[in-house]
Amino acid sequence: MNELAAAQLADLAESSDGAIEVLATVEGKGVTIFTVSLDTHGITTSNGGLTVRDREKFEFIVSDTFPYQHPAVRVSHRRWAGTPHVQWGRVLCLYAAPSVEWNPSDGMRGLISRLNLWLQRAAEGTLDPDGQPLHPPVAYTSSEAGHIIVNPDLGNRVPWGSGDSDTTATVYGWCSRNGQRVDVHEWLTDVELFDRVLDDDFVAFDDLGRPYFIAPALLISDELAFGFEYPDKATTLAEHLETAGISRDELLRTVARAATVNRFVSSLVGHPDEVREEAPSVVILGAPSRRVDGSTRLAHLAAWRFDALGSQITSLLSKTRPGPGADIGDEVLALAHEWLGFAETQWMKVYENRPEVTRRRDDNTASTWLHGKRVLVLGSGALGAPIAEHCVRAGVAALTVADNGSVSPGVLVRQPFADADIGRPKATVLAGRLTTIRRDLTVEHVVDNVVNTFLRPNAEPPAFDLVVDATADIGVRTALEHARAARRDDWPPVVTALFGHEATRGLVTVSLPGATGAGHDILRRTAIESRSAARGTWTDVADDFFPHPPRTDLFFPEPGCSAPTFVGSSVQVGALAATLFWEALTVLSGTSSAAEAPMSCTVVRLPGADPARAAADRLTWSNDVHIPERGGVYEVRISQRALTEMRAEARRGARLRGDRVETGGMLLGAFDDATRTVHIDVATGPPPDSELSEIYFGHGVQGSKEALDHHRRTTANQVGFAGMWHTHPFGRALPSEIDKAGMVSLVSPDGTGRRALMLILGGRGQTWRSWRDHGTSPDIYARVVLRQPSTGDDTPVAQPARPDAQYFPGGYGYTPSGSAPPGYWLRLLGRKA
Repeated sequence: MNELAAAQLADLAESSDGAIEVLATVEGKGVTIFTVSLDTHGITTSNGGLTVRDREKFEFIVSDTFPYQHPAVRVSHRRWAGTPHVQWGRVLCLYAAPSVEWNPSDGMRGLISRLNLWLQRAAEGTLDPDGQPLHPPVAYTSSEAGHIIVNPDLGNRVPWGSGDSDTTATVYGWCSRNGQRVDVHEWLTDVELFDRVLDDDFVAFDDLGRPYFIAPALLISDELAFGFEYPDKATTLAEHLETAGISRDELLRTVARAATVNRFVSSLVGHPDEVREEAPSVVILGAPSRRVDGSTRLAHLAAWRFDALGSQITSLLSKTRPGPGADIGDEVLALAHEWLGFAETQWMKVYENRPEVTRRRDDNTASTWLHGKRVLVLGSGALGAPIAEHCVRAGVAALTVADNGSVSPGVLVRQPFADADIGRPKATVLAGRLTTIRRDLTVEHVVDNVVNTFLRPNAEPPAFDLVVDATADIGVRTALEHARAARRDDWPPVVTALFGHEATRGLVTVSLPGATGAGHDILRRTAIESRSAARGTWTDVADDFFPHPPRTDLFFPEPGCSAPTFVGSSVQVGALAATLFWEALTVLSGTSSAAEAPMSCTVVRLPGADPARAAADRLTWSNDVHIPERGGVYEVRISQRALTEMRAEARRGARLRGDRVETGGMLLGAFDDATRTVHIDVATGPPPDSELSEIYFGHGVQGSKEALDHHRRTTANQVGFAGMWHTHPFGRALPSEIDKAGMVSLVSPDGTGRRALMLILGGRGQTWRSWRDHGTSPDIYARVVLRQPSTGDDTPVAQPARPDAQYFPGGYGYTPSGSAPPGYWLRLLGRKA
């Protein structure tokens, strides 16, 4: 006896003033059955609900595992048989989801409370309220009958959804079979069915070698009259179908028609001399007993698998033609009717995969963005393999994994491969494993250098909706950056991810279509900003991913010339890979504020990696102004910060020196020959010893080297001298003759550097004024020039002669050399002339 249940019931009965009475207690094998009488007066019937008497008797079947398992409740009568949520005519279905609805701590008090609520709702007819999913009738399945997985929607093929007056419809499930498993792939009409099997190119088995067969689906417009349970006798089922409009003869003819097709299909499978397994005789039944949300009724499907005798009779029917003059056929038909009179129904377990009646378990999450997308994953290791699997499970329409590496014994520690895979290409093994997850997806694989395959210069943008770089290979990142730059608007989003050297942190970048840069560019930005004083929470990122000086204690897992990698367990890389990809998906799906920025980088820290810092931090960037330089070799990317600094200096100069006085300064950034890019991160103003006039700008040297050294030091040499900029207010953004003469002398303040960028900002009339005053785009001239080679005798490079003009100093000094221009001193004092 379950002592706890007995004690709880006794306490409830004692304190209930007779509302609860324990009438009997019977011990069974592993269970205790309590017969309990409950006062149920006051429960009124409405809307065709159950009739509940003033007092009702119930049996509580309590297992020895109580309270961890909820008790079952049944009644001794059959007054409620055939109504929703009553199984086997007597057992009450109190819980839709016992694992979350049953609370062991509530014990027998919670059970009686739930039973009372069930009785009230059942009497009111509200156990299946409008707008909520229906609990469909129950078909008691058997393992011998097997199971069936239904994939396609029925849609308007159901008679109640077609808008005509038909009350029944018959379609045919296009199925494949494998042992006790049946998969429904399509629904076909009889015409579509015969057109398919009679086609000259018809193949009788699927891509996995599983033979096809046909299962008729009988659809009726009304719920079957047997109520909440499908019958266990074929004759009872046939009676209900006949009431719904499908006679026994029509049932048998439909089954025979399917058997005829199945016999023909079976004849095409395998070698003619082989013994072929007969296709199973399966009948699918559909009635409007489902509802996901709203009031639309959807088909609930049950599948009846004929027993051996029924299958034999069906096979005989398919070989005969019942009717006048065909005695053998009539005899077989009579035999079939007789079989229906005594056969038991064997119900298959139905697994629903129809979108119309199921809800994805990842519905309305960031992963939903992947559904139906085409994805390319570069890299099939500790990072790429789990990301690829997440893509498959999220419902991508196509997936290609690419890697030129092979499985080695050491990677089994943290990569999803097996001992039998050693020596095989990672991409091949991964694609094969992922293909088994979903029947509707064949994962493609590429075993090759991904740069040669996908990232050649001037290659067409990849035909994917997402590219994931999980190689952690700087060469791949660089090649991708260069390939993408030519047609960045046509490229899909690019996600780049990598682990820290001890797999306690990870970085993931997202580059949206049209973004200035991809992973290579964004990681450079991250390296710079992670050392900024304003980014104090990112110093751990700088030390982990961008150490200065570079890390020398690299981890080589195998002897010889193996590639260096990181230290980290399967648990770490699994957690990091999933979280990094999740952070990327929140950006791609628009569920993160970073979705408004074209470029972002997120750091993910594992618990315990740095308790003082957040688990995740994100940086975002707006697009640079990117233009080709006139030499045709480089693309110049001018950050919004640098452009803002140049505009601020132009506005200040116009206010204090005059509208047409040129100004300028240094450009700080970097040249990247691998990607053919000039990065401009910072623009400085004119040093105090500069000379500014309306026809010439001469850059001074005072403080320039100190400013350059500061930026080099604070960015670990990521930012250095890149060139010079100056303005042509209200003029063309083209070099003047004196600009051309001075090009060869554009050098770093420390005299180093073999090349520099000359940047001229201009614009006639409203173009210039609009940029200066409102920040619209100016005209920009950009050209990379080479420093004039040394003469070898330390002779300095000749500088162009300064033209005669009225000059102003740079910096914050405003005294002109010579007389002041009209209105100068008034502007200096902030007063109008």
